[in-house]
Amino acid sequence: MLNRFFKKDADDATNGASKERQIYIEGQDEHVQEVMDLLSQDNQVDLDEALVEVNETVREAAKASLRDIKLMEEGHCPSCGHKALRQFLFTTVCSGCGWFSFISPEEGKSLIHLLSGRAIECGTTFETKGGFVLGITDGVVRAKVPKDNVEYVEFAWTDEEIQCKRESRAREETGVCSWCEKSLTEEEEEKKEKENVIVYAAFGNTQERFVFCTDKCNEAFQKQYPIRIHKNCYERSCIDCDLCSKRYIGEDETYLRLIEEGKI
Repeated sequence: MLNRFFKKDADDATNGASKERQIYIEGQDEHVQEVMDLLSQDNQVDLDEALVEVNETVREAAKASLRDIKLMEEGHCPSCGHKALRQFLFTTVCSGCGWFSFISPEEGKSLIHLLSGRAIECGTTFETKGGFVLGITDGVVRAKVPKDNVEYVEFAWTDEEIQCKRESRAREETGVCSWCEKSLTEEEEEKKEKENVIVYAAFGNTQERFVFCTDKCNEAFQKQYPIRIHKNCYERSCIDCDLCSKRYIGEDETYLRLIEEGKI
């Protein structure tokens, strides 16, 4: 199953990139509006072309994500293309080229061990393109350390988080509807043309993945568990959203399938 793989998009839009984009655009609304007003005053065609270019860039990024997803579905490394992915509890590693992906503890902590012997405790860490390791706790950057000064980073998982992940993995591999808890395999046999509905939603600060055997189960779940209006997870794609901490690849496979089929 797709969600058995975690993708390290350090080159794309994870490992802090999406959060960096969110921080970058904070306070930029006025500037964006000024630019749009200037373009529209000079020539509405220029503004339309700029918006078309932005939409095309988003579409190309979605296609690139779709490519990686399809490769990983088949067990191929998105970096070298070889079928050499090995899946561990919180990590995916390519035994061919060394590409890897991992997630940091949510309930536990991360420790940045420095060459000096000192350790910096934080909630999670991100490596940046500028050669730094950021230590983040409660959504706030608490430390910015040059990678040259870092000996290693330790991930301290809680026993509860490990057990929760093991149970989640078992449910995913078994294939159970997130609403009616019926076997997805049995449902597929009864309705051979039906495709499961995959939804990503964040009820708190963390992204969760849900799979439903029918649209009816999906609708019932959404009515029972509404999302905060400003997030609106049920109506938007994860591709360009920065309002939660991503645990999975971050794209809705259903959404990407529609792109692949040319329906959107």
